[in-house]
Order: sequence, then structure tokens, then C-alpha cells
Amino acid sequence: MTGCDDGRWLAIFVRDGTGELMAGLHGWTWGRTGFVRTLWVREDLRGQGLGARLVGAAEREAARRGCREMQLDTHSYPAPGFYRRLGYERIGELPGWPGAFTRTFFRKPL
Repeated sequence: MTGCDDGRWLAIFVRDGTGELMAGLHGWTWGRTGFVRTLWVREDLRGQGLGARLVGAAEREAARRGCREMQLDTHSYPAPGFYRRLGYERIGELPGWPGAFTRTFFRKPL
């Protein structure tokens, strides 16, 4: 119904020298929009810029695919500040999901 038939998966992984997974990002591009569904960095590697580098790589790949913006959602514990520092704008909230937390929606023009 949308006329958009350009959907593609987006996945980026960081592995160490032995092949062990250190960090990863998963999402998709569709309708000239990139979407980050999951971003994960191994706990002992957090705070070193790896997550920001993964998001930046996803943004570059989405732009290469013709996307005009990135979107994502997260919860009210601590990720919103991380995404705001990367230039993402909060565009909506879903309070009480789950429980006392809030699901927050973000986007960033590319």
C-alpha cells in the first residue's frame, strides 16, 4: 500500500581477534528511513565510544542507501541521554511501558 519496496536489513557487528562478539547493531532501512532496533555493547566495553561508532556507521550506511532520517526507540533508563548527545531528537513517549518506565521515540535527519 505504501509503494515502498526498498526494505533491507541492517546489521553491524564488532568482534575481537578471536571472533568473540563485542558489540552490535541491528535494524533496517525502508521508505527512505533507517531504523535502529537493537544496539548492544558488552558491559565491560561501555563508555568507550563503541556504541556511538556503531550508530554512526549505521547512519552512514542508511544515507548511502538513500535514507533521509534515522529513527529508534528506547526506554527511560539511561539511553535517552546517549542518543541526544548523538543528535537525536525526542519525538514522542509511551509512558508506563513497561511498568514505571517510558518508551521514548527519537529521530535524526541524515
